[in-house]
Amino acid sequence: MRQRADTAHTGRSCIRASPPPIMRGERGLRMAAAWSQRDRWVAAATATLALGLLALDLRMPLGVAVGALYSLVTLLALWSSRRWFAFVVAGTCTVLTAVGGVFSPIIHGFPVWMAVSNRALSLVVIWVPLLFFLQYQRAQEALRRAYGELEMLVQERTRELAKVNRALVEEISERMEAEQRLRESTDALQESQRALEGSRQELRALAARLLTAQDEDRRRLSRDLHDDINQRLAMLAVELEALERKLRSSPDLIGPGLRSLLDRVTELSEDVRHLAYQFHPSILDDLGLPIALQRLVDDFSAHTGVQGRFSGRARTESYPLDIARSLYRVAQESLGNVARHAKASLVEVELTDEDRGLALSVRDNGIGFDPVRTNAGGGGLGLVSMKERLHLVQGTLEVRSAPGQGTAVRAWVPLSGRTT
Repeated sequence: MRQRADTAHTGRSCIRASPPPIMRGERGLRMAAAWSQRDRWVAAATATLALGLLALDLRMPLGVAVGALYSLVTLLALWSSRRWFAFVVAGTCTVLTAVGGVFSPIIHGFPVWMAVSNRALSLVVIWVPLLFFLQYQRAQEALRRAYGELEMLVQERTRELAKVNRALVEEISERMEAEQRLRESTDALQESQRALEGSRQELRALAARLLTAQDEDRRRLSRDLHDDINQRLAMLAVELEALERKLRSSPDLIGPGLRSLLDRVTELSEDVRHLAYQFHPSILDDLGLPIALQRLVDDFSAHTGVQGRFSGRARTESYPLDIARSLYRVAQESLGNVARHAKASLVEVELTDEDRGLALSVRDNGIGFDPVRTNAGGGGLGLVSMKERLHLVQGTLEVRSAPGQGTAVRAWVPLSGRTT
């Protein structure tokens, strides 16, 4: 930022220092007139000084190095605005030095080589300052050109940095806006997730209430079927038997029809009893889960013809009623799936205590299925019902199967000291 400000200040100073073209022309004319006057003054001064030194040189003996004073004339000529003037003066001084060497008085006995060396040294003194000054001017011009190029590069770099700075500011602004939108989206997503989790909890609570209500309705319906309709059918069967005994006097007329009616009433009573047992087996409440599962497997084999085996290695016969009901319904639903889909000849049900919980497994040797395709299709309602029932008692459900390799269903429920 400081470098950009300094560059901008330098640019403004250059702009202020540049006058209009007309003013530059007028100033140039005035400067040309002034320089011409100075050049005339320098020319007159150098000529006067050179002639004075020549007169002095001609009066001095040959061995005196008066020619070295001609360097003052050369240095004075450097004040001229015309570069060639200094070379002309240096050449003139060289000629005057030679003239002085020729016409100066000769001292007898003075070595000639010393006089020649003095004149040569005078020439060196005349030309060396001029050459150094010219080299200095060239260096100054190169420095001015380099400074101008550097100034142009600095201005160009300043413009590039300004563009980059603007682009950077725009990018930072865009990123800040994107981050703000991302934070808003994240907040909205978190709010949606919280709402979804709340809805999921509400659905689970609703499912729990529905399953509980379903169990209560089944118990009530089972009790009504058993206590009311089944009792009435049993009384009807008793009355029919009494009527049959009374009408033995004419068995050919009423006996066969009455016997057929009695058989149908007995069959109906048995169906109602079985239906009541399916809704809610009283044996589960009275004798416990292992005996209820044994009875369930026996009834399954009797009705489907599929060989069923039950093995129970539980340490107790009594479990909390909610756990017993959940595992019983899982076994009931699994056996129903075997009867409907598995085409199995053998099914094994096992109840064991393991991992500080109660495990129920149902295995068959049926045709099996592809769990991936079943899960992709959403699964059946029976599978969902089993999972929800086990979720109510913090249990888990695992289903393993493969085409042609049967199916194994394993349910596990933690006991956590809840055995009653």
